[in-house]
Amino acid sequence: MFSKTRRQLVLLNSAVLILFLFVFGFILYAHLNYRLLHQADEAVRNTARSMQLSSIDQMLQADHPEPDADRITSYLFWDEQDHLLNQYPKPTFSLEDAIKLRDITRDGSLHDISLEKRQYRVLGFNNPMPEAFDSQSFPHVSYVVVIRNLEDAHHMLQTLRMDLLIGCTTGVLFSILAGFYLAGRSLIPIRKSWDKQQQFVADASHELRTPIAVVQTRSELLFRHPQHTIEEESENIALILKESKRMGHLVEDLLTLARTDSNQLQIHGAEVPVHQLLQEITEQFTLLAETKFIHIHSHIEPSVIWGDEHRLRQLFIILLDNALKFTPPEGLIEIACYNLSNSTRIVIKDSGCGISEEDLPRIFERFYRGDKSRSRSEGGTGLGLSIAEWIVQAHKGTIRVQSQLSVGTEFLIVLPKKI
Repeated sequence: MFSKTRRQLVLLNSAVLILFLFVFGFILYAHLNYRLLHQADEAVRNTARSMQLSSIDQMLQADHPEPDADRITSYLFWDEQDHLLNQYPKPTFSLEDAIKLRDITRDGSLHDISLEKRQYRVLGFNNPMPEAFDSQSFPHVSYVVVIRNLEDAHHMLQTLRMDLLIGCTTGVLFSILAGFYLAGRSLIPIRKSWDKQQQFVADASHELRTPIAVVQTRSELLFRHPQHTIEEESENIALILKESKRMGHLVEDLLTLARTDSNQLQIHGAEVPVHQLLQEITEQFTLLAETKFIHIHSHIEPSVIWGDEHRLRQLFIILLDNALKFTPPEGLIEIACYNLSNSTRIVIKDSGCGISEEDLPRIFERFYRGDKSRSRSEGGTGLGLSIAEWIVQAHKGTIRVQSQLSVGTEFLIVLPKKI
C-alpha cells in the first residue's frame, strides 16, 4: 500500500515540477525572444532615423566610412530608376536578393525575411532629400533599405532552447530521485502511525478475546444445568460479572484514547485544590491498602492549579492503583505534594517489585506490560499509564518515572498552576 502511495507522490511531484519548468521555460524564452526582436527593431529604426537626418548621398563617396562596421547591419542604396547603386558591407547580397529586400519594404514597415536560411529584419525608407547636393560628384540615392541580421539572436535563442531542454530533463530526473527520497521520508510518520494503529487494533482484539471467551463459556455452562439455583452457579455468575466489568473498563479506556487521538477529548479548566483531591483519594486507598497490609504515608501541602478535576482524579487513581497492585504486603506507598512558585510537584512512590531497565522506556505505550501474566491476574489492560501520560500532557505538565527491580518505583509529576 505504501509503495503505491510513494509512487503516486513521486508522479504527482514530478508532474508539478515538469509543469512549473515548462511554464517557467516558456515565459523565459518568450521574454528573451521579445527582447531580442525588440532590440533589433529599435536598432533598425534608430539607424534609419539617423540616416534621414544626414546626407545619404555622401555615403556613396569612396572615402566615406561604412555606416556600420560590426557587419550586423547592412544597407542597400537605390536610385530613382530602381538601380542598385551600392551596398554596405560589400558585397553582401546578390542582385536578386537585393530586389526581394527592396520590394518587401515598399510599405515602409518592418518585415522579417529569410534568405539562404538566414533571418533578417528589414526596413525601407525614401531619401528625404529629393536630389543630390552635387549630382556631378556622386549619384542621388532615392531609396534605402536597412537590413539587420538576426543570426546572433536566433543562435542565442537556439542555445537557450538547448539549455532549457537540458535543464528540464535534469530537473525531471532530479525530481524523480528526490521525490522517491522525500516521499519515503514523508511516509515514515504515516507508516509509524499505521503500524501503531494496526498494533493497537490487534492488542485491543486480543484483550477483548479473553473476557468474551470466558463470558461465553460460563454462560454455556449455565445453560447445561438449568435446574441449578443461583447459589449453585454463583461461581460462574461471579466470573461472568468480573469479566463483564473488565470489558467495560477496557472499552471505556479505549474510547478515551480514541477521543484523545482525534482531539475530541477536551480539558475543562477550573481551579482545582490539588491537596484536597489527593487527600480524598489517599483516604480511599488507605482502606484498600489496610486489607493488603500495605502502609500509605502522605505529605501534602496546600496547592491550587488550573485544570480538569475529573481528569486529575483519574490520573491519581491510575498511579495509586498501580502502586497498590505491585506493592507486596508490609510494603510502603508514599504520596507527596509540594507547592512551588509556578507549579505543583507530586510524587507517588512505592516499594513494590519495580520495573526493569528494558521495560522502563516503554511503560507509557498502549497495551505494553512488562509482566503480562501478573497484570492480567490483577485486572490490568496496559492502558492506564497511556491515559495518565495524556492527562499530564493535556495540562502542559511533565511526568517522569524512576524504578529499580525489587526496590520500587517513583512517579514524579509537575503540573503548572496555569495552563
